[in-house]
Amino acid sequence: MSDRNQQPSTPADEVRDPHHAHPAHPSLLYRLLKLSNLIGRPFFAHFAERYDLTMNDLRVLMTLAPMTEAASHELCQVTGMHPMNVSRSVARLRRQGRVSERSDPTNRRRKILSLTPAGAALYRKLTPHVKVLSEFLFDPLSTLEAEILSKLTDLLTKRLEAVDLNSPLLIDADALAMEASGDRAPIRDDGAAAAPLPGPPPQRGEGASGSSGTPGAGK
Repeated sequence: MSDRNQQPSTPADEVRDPHHAHPAHPSLLYRLLKLSNLIGRPFFAHFAERYDLTMNDLRVLMTLAPMTEAASHELCQVTGMHPMNVSRSVARLRRQGRVSERSDPTNRRRKILSLTPAGAALYRKLTPHVKVLSEFLFDPLSTLEAEILSKLTDLLTKRLEAVDLNSPLLIDADALAMEASGDRAPIRDDGAAAAPLPGPPPQRGEGASGSSGTPGAGK
């Protein structure tokens, strides 16, 4: 970790009202998605085929190991994954002999998941690689910057966890209504059709099909 522990300076004209909308938010979201894709690339390049794992399988395996045992819905809460994706990965890992399932003696409806010896052995094989990637990724950050990043990550995670998936805070209800009515584009105040919203900027050196793989998608 770098020894740069000084507080990053913030020019006065960059200080924003906390209630003011940040115009860079859509761009920042795309950049976060790109970062997530880049973090997953080493896994796809070296371990997905070797160990017959999808990114979701990896998330379930690496989350379940330190928990020792957990139910599927608890894995959903910890990973933020969709229940269907967790269910599919658990089924795959069980077929591969890496995860076992048993009934909770105090609640027969609750199924307790845990790693088998084969699953635990795979976890031990993958752990050093996760450590190396983490060290490489966060090495440029000072101790203070790492702490700030950790707090911001927790803040954004809790914000999304606090709302329902169908909350109007997460989708544009007006845009959905117009789509359902057959309108092709929103109408501006001057009566002209507004231009469609831009998508994420293309990344140099990446084809249309992409090569990074999106974490959370099946293999």
